[in-house]
Amino acid sequence: MLKPHIVILGAGFGGTYVAKKLAKHVKKGRIEITIINRTNYFLFTPLLHEVATGSLTPTSIAEPLREIFVDSGIRIVQGIVESINRSAKTVKISNQGSLSTISYDYLVIATGAETNYYDILGAEKFTYPLKNLSDAARIRSVIVDSLERAFLTLDKDERVRLLSFIVVGGGATGVETAAELAGFIQEIIGRYYSQTKDCDLNDYRICKPQESSVTLIHAGPELLQTFGPSLRAAAEKRLRDNNIIVRLNSTVSEVTGRGIKLSSGISVASATIIWTAGVKPVIPHFEGDMPTLTTGRLAVDEYFRVNHDSCVFALGDAAGYVNRDILNKDPTKTLTLPLLAQVAEGQAKILARNVISSIRGKKLVEFHYHSKGNMVSVGQRFAVGEIFSLFLSGRLTWWLWRTIYLFKFASWKKRVHIVFEWTLNIFFQRDMTKLT
Repeated sequence: MLKPHIVILGAGFGGTYVAKKLAKHVKKGRIEITIINRTNYFLFTPLLHEVATGSLTPTSIAEPLREIFVDSGIRIVQGIVESINRSAKTVKISNQGSLSTISYDYLVIATGAETNYYDILGAEKFTYPLKNLSDAARIRSVIVDSLERAFLTLDKDERVRLLSFIVVGGGATGVETAAELAGFIQEIIGRYYSQTKDCDLNDYRICKPQESSVTLIHAGPELLQTFGPSLRAAAEKRLRDNNIIVRLNSTVSEVTGRGIKLSSGISVASATIIWTAGVKPVIPHFEGDMPTLTTGRLAVDEYFRVNHDSCVFALGDAAGYVNRDILNKDPTKTLTLPLLAQVAEGQAKILARNVISSIRGKKLVEFHYHSKGNMVSVGQRFAVGEIFSLFLSGRLTWWLWRTIYLFKFASWKKRVHIVFEWTLNIFFQRDMTKLT
């Protein structure tokens, strides 16, 4: 008897956790699993900003998939999903120019999300996204390049532009990036670019860390709008206390090679603009009928089935799972779940159970989302968070935030590696090595 073949598209939080939940069934010979992913590693995206600002090396937040699933019997395939044929139950993938087709009995779509530029003129061309390791490496190199050019230029206006750093988007990624960026720039200017103790301000050299500026631009009235009021206020206060310029209710209308233009008519000169203003789901191409979309995501039922297809499931950023607990209270609302790692992890547990139930012909179970709380780092050794309505802030919260993240890595090898790098940061300057 042939074992059911489950194909998982994507190895982010959703896809990886589904595979881990199903791994025991592979070992018992009940099913077969193939994971198809663009890269050969799982990337811990919540810590990308620490790679971009020199706190962590790129390899510290990437775990090879073959290492995670070693001896599990799960097949790993590196490739790009070109199309899905639901009628034939096949997935077409490409890898370095060669095409291949993989058949499935059950399909799990966990293709994640990509940067959303909202069709703003020049945004994609002149800003730097932060979604993968290449993005993080590029941002670090751009920061170092800007400092080097500022050190050499005789043009004071150009030096101001080179030392002006902008982060667009006031969600968790934007807040954490802006806070770490400000600390990183202050550290390396103070340590490596200040040539004398009291240098002449007319000198072309960078004299003081205060010459640099970090601006966080957000379209909404408050930062971290999916978080509680106390957390939002505390995060904003911490940013301002660290001399980060926070511009709220500011919509970017255009980005150029010289800086950004806001809808209010204000222009801000900058050579380094980091875009964290939002993401959009990555939806694979479907041969034949395209499944229904909800807010740009694959519409799924209460069991994560796409268009009630008993063999195709979706979760995470790609799935438009409606929060039925809210919908039952107010039918006018069709609120989809937030694009968070903890959401994908919770969904993975139920989805894996429903795949097995589908194979066995048993009753499926619904998913009910209950937030475990929210935490956000606001620079070195400070974080704010809410856990079970309890508001926390300070160094202890920062330590708790890091501990929670640390134990989300699969291997002790990676955990020890990260702890070692974090410990080095206590005693030494952050790494300013250009990575590209």
